Amino acid sequence: MQKHFLLLIICCASVQASQAQTALKAGTVALSGSINFTQNKEDTSSPYYNGGNTYTYTDKIFNFNPGISYFVADNLAIGADATWSIEEISAKSNSSSSTPYYRTTTSLRVGPFARRYYMLTDQFGFTGTLGAGYEHDSQPAGNNGSSNQTASGFYAGLTPGIIFMPIPRIGLGASIGGLTYDRLNVKSDNSSSNVSDDTVSTLGASFGLAQLTFSGTYFFGR
Repeated sequence: MQKHFLLLIICCASVQASQAQTALKAGTVALSGSINFTQNKEDTSSPYYNGGNTYTYTDKIFNFNPGISYFVADNLAIGADATWSIEEISAKSNSSSSTPYYRTTTSLRVGPFARRYYMLTDQFGFTGTLGAGYEHDSQPAGNNGSSNQTASGFYAGLTPGIIFMPIPRIGLGASIGGLTYDRLNVKSDNSSSNVSDDTVSTLGASFGLAQLTFSGTYFFGR
């Protein structure tokens, strides 16, 4: 009798859990966007930089990522997005006679993605996003005589995240990095008009607070 009663409780809990996991139905349209800003500042002393003087290194990165998707099945969305980012690197020696160094990189990514939702309740769950597409980067010459650089190619990435839905049509998400792959053709030219080409492939995993990204999603048709 006790075994049968325990089995009934387990079955009821399983049914409730399965119902909670179907919160995002096929046919739903989602409009999403994320924004991220990070700044890393470090004081470093090097015998090979500015005659051994201490210098301050600053790295600022801003990202904006709008997207739209359609749920082809329960908890599975297919869509497209774009990511625009700008990174500014500066280095300034504590020596009063030195000139601060600045360099900026602008990047644009455009491509399709697939996102799977694993809803633990009607309001909270996990997400996994697999995306790929075209990437173009531009890095003008810095004020220290460095060369102009452009890069173009493709990217792919897998990003885990979480989602919280305070009301049925609004989702608030967060992620702290993921797995990425880039294959880019890099072109550099300097003041003497010499141009060099190189192909660079990068595979890496980056997780942490520096990659913390917040997002918002509006679900149509729920």
